[in-house]
Amino acid sequence: MLNEKALKVLSTLSEPDAAYCHKLARRFANLGIAPDNASSAVCALVEADAIPEAGVVKVASLAKPAAPAAERPVTDQAVYA
Repeated sequence: MLNEKALKVLSTLSEPDAAYCHKLARRFANLGIAPDNASSAVCALVEADAIPEAGVVKVASLAKPAAPAAERPVTDQAVYA
């Protein structure tokens, strides 16, 4: 599935990170992405140090945290959950 260059790059990773990349390559194959393109993408991710640690994705929240209750405006509208 992965070409020789990609396999060589993956050999430099920890076992969990390499496993993550192999799973990613399988997902690419399921999406119909050509093996050479999948290998190139995996290599680019590794070279850019963009592989999540041990396959854990860390996503920063873009949502603004809610203001404390004391700072929220008081309204006369009831809110039902």
